[in-house]
Amino acid sequence: MRPLRSLDSNRFVPGPEPAQPRSLTIVIPALNEEEAIGDTIQKCLDARGWIQRETPVSDVEIIVVSDGSTDRTAEIAQSFKDVKVIVHFSNLGYGAAIKSGFAEARGDLLAFLDADGTCDPRLFVNLCRACLEKSADVVVGSRINDESRMPLLRRLGNAFFARLVSWLAGTRITDTASGMRVLRREALKKLLPLPTGLHFTPAMTCRALTQKLSLIHI
Repeated sequence: MRPLRSLDSNRFVPGPEPAQPRSLTIVIPALNEEEAIGDTIQKCLDARGWIQRETPVSDVEIIVVSDGSTDRTAEIAQSFKDVKVIVHFSNLGYGAAIKSGFAEARGDLLAFLDADGTCDPRLFVNLCRACLEKSADVVVGSRINDESRMPLLRRLGNAFFARLVSWLAGTRITDTASGMRVLRREALKKLLPLPTGLHFTPAMTCRALTQKLSLIHI
């Protein structure tokens, strides 16, 4: 078990950046996900080879952050030898869990996905390609498509907020709250500070736009 590093979002300083990113860290924030976390981790481990073959990324690191889980989430995650596990002994929030993972990450590209199994980690190939080939700072895996399993009410609310943000930013945004993203490490210092709760992802979208970062939805 890795000790929890104190994380102050206003003082977090990203490490040095190579000219071309070659490593990826995937952070999985998890709260009481014992039913899904093992399958999600295994899918990420299985996707590593695909990511390495299909992108310039040569190393893929996986970090699970158990954010105050009271079930077997941390125990199951710790059973995977190639996975780094951070344990919050109390619930600090979805955004706080991701930021804890970023603070421990060694990747040039930083990524995260939800622990509940709704995101396919093989799609990180497309997100990494967009980030590298199009020089994007933040790439969002949009859930708004014909195969989306998002409940109708949430879908409508997300669409309304996305249109509002698109209008304010002057660019088309389809999903402001997607929990699957890739960003360049050097972009993180411009995105911070970010909130600790569930509004972490829409806040990141808005920060990327206000900070004039390159943001792509795919």
